[in-house]
Amino acid sequence: KGASIKDIADHIEHICSITGNSDTVALGTDLDGGFGANQAPEEIDTIADLQKLARVLKKRGYNQEDIEKIFHKNWLSRLKSAWKN
Repeated sequence: KGASIKDIADHIEHICSITGNSDTVALGTDLDGGFGANQAPEEIDTIADLQKLARVLKKRGYNQEDIEKIFHKNWLSRLKSAWKN
């Protein structure tokens, strides 16, 4: 049995609890061809299935802003900072 969406949410919560917020967590997927679905969590067959993780996080009390940070905004912020320098 592989990882589940619940497992991913558990890891996200762990990092957020260590750092104190959602500013340091960002998803990175290789669903664009880097890896196959057999290496993705059980409930993820396509990139569209990531919304299942958003629903789990919302049920756990994450607001829309936190979810957006985790899904893409933290990456954008980091990239803008790196490219600016």
